[in-house]
Amino acid sequence: MKKILGILLIIVVASCQNKTSEPANEPDAIDRSAMDTTVRPQDNFFMYASGTWLKNTVIPPSQSGWGSFFILFDTALSRMHFLVDSLSGLTNTVKNSPAQQVGDLYYSAMDSAGIEKKGIQPLKPELDGIEAISSREGFMDEIAKEWAANHSPFFNFYASPDDRNSAVYAAHFDQGGLGMPNREYYLKQDSSIVKIRKAYTEMARKFFLLSGYDSVMAVKKAASLLALETSLAKASKSPVELRDPVANYHKIPVSKLDEIMPGWKALLGKMNIHADTILVGQPEYFKALGKVLASAEPADLKNYLAFHVLYDDAYYLPSAFVNARFEYAKSLSGQQFMKERWKRMVTLVDQQMGDALGQLYVQKYFPPEAKERMLELVNNLEATYAERIKQLDWMSDSTKQKALVKLNAIAKKIGYPDKWKDYSSITITRDDIIENLRQTAGYEYKRQLNKIGKPVDRTEWFVSPPTIDAYYDPTQNNINFPAGILQPPFFYLHGDDAVNYGGIGFVIGHEITHGFDDEGRQYDANGNLHDWWTREDAAKFKERASAVVKQYNGYIVIDTFHINGELTEGENLADNGGLSIAYAAFKKTKEGQSNELINGLTPDQRFFLSAAQVWRIKNRDESLRTMVLTNPHSTEMYRVNGPVSNMPAFYQAFNVKEGDKMYRADSVRVKVW
Repeated sequence: MKKILGILLIIVVASCQNKTSEPANEPDAIDRSAMDTTVRPQDNFFMYASGTWLKNTVIPPSQSGWGSFFILFDTALSRMHFLVDSLSGLTNTVKNSPAQQVGDLYYSAMDSAGIEKKGIQPLKPELDGIEAISSREGFMDEIAKEWAANHSPFFNFYASPDDRNSAVYAAHFDQGGLGMPNREYYLKQDSSIVKIRKAYTEMARKFFLLSGYDSVMAVKKAASLLALETSLAKASKSPVELRDPVANYHKIPVSKLDEIMPGWKALLGKMNIHADTILVGQPEYFKALGKVLASAEPADLKNYLAFHVLYDDAYYLPSAFVNARFEYAKSLSGQQFMKERWKRMVTLVDQQMGDALGQLYVQKYFPPEAKERMLELVNNLEATYAERIKQLDWMSDSTKQKALVKLNAIAKKIGYPDKWKDYSSITITRDDIIENLRQTAGYEYKRQLNKIGKPVDRTEWFVSPPTIDAYYDPTQNNINFPAGILQPPFFYLHGDDAVNYGGIGFVIGHEITHGFDDEGRQYDANGNLHDWWTREDAAKFKERASAVVKQYNGYIVIDTFHINGELTEGENLADNGGLSIAYAAFKKTKEGQSNELINGLTPDQRFFLSAAQVWRIKNRDESLRTMVLTNPHSTEMYRVNGPVSNMPAFYQAFNVKEGDKMYRADSVRVKVW
């Protein structure tokens, strides 16, 4: 770490000394009690690996599912809770120091009595301002104000590398402004989706009722909101269409913006965005938005803006608003009860001031030897990937050379950033959560604005260290593994190679493969959207990728909901490539080259069981339906069964033969990387 938090570390110094780094006396990472040996691994490997656990596990009522990621997230929350709770009790910290900011932000979020007493008053200036709008110009002024105050009406805006000039930040504008997850929720007539739509409208009705409108007017306003958002949904691209980086790249001079949406150029000025050109993902959406802003009744636009202020801040308002929003959330997730307040508010602190809290987290929970072990694993997988590229029988030598250049250029970021964000300009108080959110939102908005036109900072992280996830960034060509995911069941500091290569090795291979999936392959070694493939090699890749799409389209998740092979194409390619590369890297280790049994399992069996058990998750039906419609990842069963059914090594490890349900003929097994 280049920066130390000083007073913040001193406050918890005693608790930060006891890092966990125990010797290899841990129980076996392969959970034999979770396995269901009444299921043949040749018929359903996911159920064989975790079926007993799935049968016996009861999803906690406050969760949409339960299993590996959920347990890790709860662990991270408990760790962060210890840190923020110890700080929130202090009243003598230095103003605007990380200790004061983190502690007081959490205190203000937990002050439910104070929040109830204030009622809707903290939002009154914004809501009154919306109601007072008297011109089209006034609506543009309000949109700009909302963007600087933790809201995002009508569209998405952010600063990130220019896809075709990744060394420089550009202002990006994309479709957005919908309260439900995507356009499908407004347009599909499936009964489960209609139910969600009704729940969304009911939430809006309650919000307007709680804001002081009578029941008749509240119903009218909720209907108006749904109608306006439906018009935006009709103009929006589908999740599948959004996956094409070339089709969603349009560099447009600011001088031409009003030809697309009248008043757009002036809006940029109101938003303090100063640039000669901007990137627009979906120009047709903004054409439609322009028509909506010009033709919609002013009252309908006011309803929309007011609703989204209430929706964004509902969880930090009195309990009636909290409950109204949760009732809608239940229709998407199936949760029976809300998570405890402390869990929700610890999550908020992590979201708003993740680097301040993250420094404490890694100081206590991420030992240096974990980073060293991870780097060893990453380097082995990267070297193995290079060997596999050289051996490909479908790719020409010229494209192979460029693929190797890109692979070798991938930057590896492990655990936490080398430099931390400086939050010292943010003023946080103990008695006003809404104002605190405006402060943190304003900080982030200004940070985004300050990036535009400047060189890209390739050291920046887009998640906090406790995050339970990993990611690949195509415009920066880097792989990122935050400290949060580097713990069991994904990573065992003292675990055997089979377990670690089947777990975190699978994740590492997955993220590297994203650089070569259907989207990532279109970016070069420098992160530019640039076609470096020969026409023939691109055609061969697409042929193999289409076989992946076909395979996953055939999987039924629940009811009539199939996995969408086009939506999940990139993640499925990454799962297949990631597991295959992880296995090849594992076979280069001493354990991978032996046949010595551990607890009755061969090294290969342990590798595949580890890969299966890291995805041991049980979801509610509502959550599964939401995943199919919105999530670019396949559901957990097929993140396991899909890749292993394409791997000859799995067939050998578990004696899979023709006629078994897991069997796929050689002619249809997918192998890209």
